[in-house]
Amino acid sequence: MDSMTFRVLGPHERGRFAPEAWGHLLALSGAGVLNPAELEHIIERALLQIDGRIALDDLRSLMEGAGYIEQSDGDQHQTVH
Repeated sequence: MDSMTFRVLGPHERGRFAPEAWGHLLALSGAGVLNPAELEHIIERALLQIDGRIALDDLRSLMEGAGYIEQSDGDQHQTVH
């Protein structure tokens, strides 16, 4: 049985992610690029490694460093290694 789940930010996380950064994660998850375990891992890494507000650029840099490489042609799809 396939059921789609989505991550809801807890109160301690809500103020940390910029809406664009959170939307980017949800889009990747919804497209199947990130499985639930990978999504959770990225959220935890971002919360631990990025001070203050987590902007989209911060999130992309963190994901690139973790092996999630963004296409350079301007589209928003990512390749997972």
